[in-house]
Amino acid sequence: MIKYFTVENFRSIKNESVLEFDTNIRQEIACTAHPLIGLAGANASGKTALLQALSFVFWFLKDSFLTQAPDEEIPLDPFCTQKEQATHFHLIFSINKNNYEYKLRINKEKVIYESLYFYENNEKQCAYIREDKTITFGDKISKINTSGLRQNSSIISYAAQDDTQVIAKSCKEYIVHSNVTHGGFREEQFTHNIEKMIEDEYFQSRLSNFLSIADVGIDTVTLNKLQLSVQNLDDNLKKFLNMLETKTELIFTHQIEGNLIDFSNSERESAGTLQFLTLLYRILSTLENGKLLILDEIELKLHQNLVAFLIGLFQNPDENRNCAQLIFSFHNAAFMKLLKPEQLWFAEKNDDGQTELFSAADFYDIKDLHQKNLEKLYRLGRFGATPRGL
Repeated sequence: MIKYFTVENFRSIKNESVLEFDTNIRQEIACTAHPLIGLAGANASGKTALLQALSFVFWFLKDSFLTQAPDEEIPLDPFCTQKEQATHFHLIFSINKNNYEYKLRINKEKVIYESLYFYENNEKQCAYIREDKTITFGDKISKINTSGLRQNSSIISYAAQDDTQVIAKSCKEYIVHSNVTHGGFREEQFTHNIEKMIEDEYFQSRLSNFLSIADVGIDTVTLNKLQLSVQNLDDNLKKFLNMLETKTELIFTHQIEGNLIDFSNSERESAGTLQFLTLLYRILSTLENGKLLILDEIELKLHQNLVAFLIGLFQNPDENRNCAQLIFSFHNAAFMKLLKPEQLWFAEKNDDGQTELFSAADFYDIKDLHQKNLEKLYRLGRFGATPRGL
């Protein structure tokens, strides 16, 4: 779970922006941070930039050594008027209630500064400190050879390849799913994922109940494996055909005029139905394994009541037993009813084209804010973060 995050000089975020996700946590939720964080604001206000920053820092921390070529430029996008200056990140997060603190200062060519600390019996312990080419290991971390570490990748992603580096491996194994990359919004490709989703036993065990709730007209979704006929073929050709991957087809069973009718082509299903299945799969997987899910434009192609039901699962202790976390951007102000002031964040561009980030909880002048209707206050313009011309 992300507890605290700062970013400076990243896309439309020029100045340091601080986000705290661990204040005023509901007592019935035994997690180290809020499991649900919503981000609102006008179009082009910087919502996606923030989600990209979160996705980027986890990608760099966990995977940059294995996914970056040795001479590849770091895919960083600083604020347009200070391209030559470094970008800063500061991240405090928890994995299974163990806290980690990560700091990173980089440009497109190299890591300038990097550090990782962990907490043991509430005491802060150093894991790694990296200042340009100088690497310092903490007292409780086994030293390893760092001659293979590249300037365009993280010390954590490098150290995690060694079995002695327990702290680095723990960070790398933390699962983060996001539908944004450093390059921008990336809509899920349904045809590439849906067969994998249906083969997931846990997802399949819960799908029927959620299909009923969603009322999308589907009774079941199953995967049919088509066997190739090898009769009357010589032995060599039979062996060759048996080596081929078994062909599969998806079967969507609909209730139509009191009858169950099978459709075998997902292209016949609405974009909203396919989006629902994809979102449901991501959410159930995140909840089951205590992951982090980052979603831009969560209500795309879906009815607001259905989205509200799905994201509300993160606030339900019975569903979210493993402290999974969802951070999402949205435009529909009705979702604000699900959030406390500390969970509702805004992005707004100032007159200089710089994104400013703030939460509803920052409005100390609103009396009894926690008892107020946040959606109504937003529609009245009390928080700002709306299109200025309207």
